[in-house]
Amino acid sequence: MKAPLAGIALAGLALAASGCTSPCQELGDRICNCQPVGSARSACQVDVKNRLSAANPSSSQEDYCSSRLATCPDPGTSWNATSPPPECTLLNSCQGMVNCGLALPQLDGQCGGVAPLPLPDGGA
Repeated sequence: MKAPLAGIALAGLALAASGCTSPCQELGDRICNCQPVGSARSACQVDVKNRLSAANPSSSQEDYCSSRLATCPDPGTSWNATSPPPECTLLNSCQGMVNCGLALPQLDGQCGGVAPLPLPDGGA
């Protein structure tokens, strides 16, 4: 799983903000924290910051990010060398993607047309 995850979340939902303490930045950071520590996570964080700084957020977009923060699990910054945090496994489920604003609620057996995220340990 690489930086495109953040691109999907941010471009598809028009998540936008400026500044490092905004709800949209925090949501992007939570999603990036499901990347292994190192270049993948760093690339995701840079992508999130670039996308957020390029956009001019509206208050309704910030409100949307705030609502997603209330339901999106926070994996923190820890990462086990053999497996992702349990919050990342939840994020990979349809309900987890909906909770974090990565997908629409399930329609016709599909999670808003978004495929599960590949996890580094091969899990799905």
